[in-house]
Amino acid sequence: MSSKTRRVLTTEAEIAAYLHRTRMAILDALRDGAATATQVARRLDVHPANLTRHIRILESAGLVILVEKRDTGRNLEKYYAASAERFTVAPAPTDMTAPHKIALTFARSELSAALARLPDKSSDPIVALTLGVRIAPGDASAFADELVRLGERFSAADREDGRPYQLVLAIYPGEDVTADGRQEIRLPPAKDERG
Repeated sequence: MSSKTRRVLTTEAEIAAYLHRTRMAILDALRDGAATATQVARRLDVHPANLTRHIRILESAGLVILVEKRDTGRNLEKYYAASAERFTVAPAPTDMTAPHKIALTFARSELSAALARLPDKSSDPIVALTLGVRIAPGDASAFADELVRLGERFSAADREDGRPYQLVLAIYPGEDVTADGRQEIRLPPAKDERG
């Protein structure tokens, strides 16, 4: 892998392979150089068997490449490297069956990873809002821009001594809703709700 390389992912196969939390973690682990599945598993604190299928998917899509095989006498070690240092998702709409679903696929992957990772008990704040309303098409773009600005504010709050938090934002065409289409889950409850 040459230094500072960027690969633009345009095909459905490339993007589907990339937009998965575990596979993104594998690519991140390979950023430091070639490694075996066992070495990557050690870095991610998982069993190597949990990565085998993901590495095959990444290799099939061309996001990782097999760079070396070493015969240790007991087994054959395969060393993989990421095909680029950074990846950018830029689908070609004509090549994809559902390009508009990419962002939601990624958001679902992030939320699924959070469900698997979070402990059963936590006092950290978790807020989930699902809102459904009817708005003019032009207003949807304005709300999308506002979500991007909120994401930028969230990113700017990053600190070395802080605790890790994830923020998942999405706006998308939904189902027809009634006036009470708002669902909110806030854990722990807001201070004024504790009584």
